[in-house]
Amino acid sequence: MLLRQLVPQRGSILDGGDSRQLQFEQLALVHLRALLRAAVRLARDASIAEDLVQEAMLRAWRHFDRFQAGTNCKAWLFRIMLNCWSTRHQQLRQEAIQFFPEQYADSIGGRRAPAARFSAEEIQNSIDLLNEDYRTVLILFAVEGFSCKEIAEILGVPIGTVMSRLSRARTQVRDDLAKREARYMKAKARL
Repeated sequence: MLLRQLVPQRGSILDGGDSRQLQFEQLALVHLRALLRAAVRLARDASIAEDLVQEAMLRAWRHFDRFQAGTNCKAWLFRIMLNCWSTRHQQLRQEAIQFFPEQYADSIGGRRAPAARFSAEEIQNSIDLLNEDYRTVLILFAVEGFSCKEIAEILGVPIGTVMSRLSRARTQVRDDLAKREARYMKAKARL
């Protein structure tokens, strides 16, 4: 639905003759699906994600004259979207459920579970437990394929901060999955 609203029908690029519109369509709209995919993971709700992407694309269009030709348009768009998310999220932060590690007090004995053991939903649930900073870095790196340097530019933080957040995010997801595996094995042993 969102894609149909933002992506013009065939022929509209040439009909308008607007070079700004043509440039925007060629440089920015090609990243719409990647933005939506990341927005869904950030917002954890498809309708909020669509609104977020729509707001980001509108801001990108309004400020397209600020985009520097030859630079990474995808990174520029993600920065805009993350700024929109940050602004919107400040209002929702009071209601957000925070992750408390003490909820998972079971000892796991240091065993590492095979990756194939977990469904995509279980992995996504573990990622959803991360705080926003860690989750954002992990999504940009693992899902969207940005380098640590590009993520640092998008978020406006030092590269060391990105690398630290990425490492902590991976560790927390791995630990959570290991705890899930331990609970599964305990339950299986009782049968």
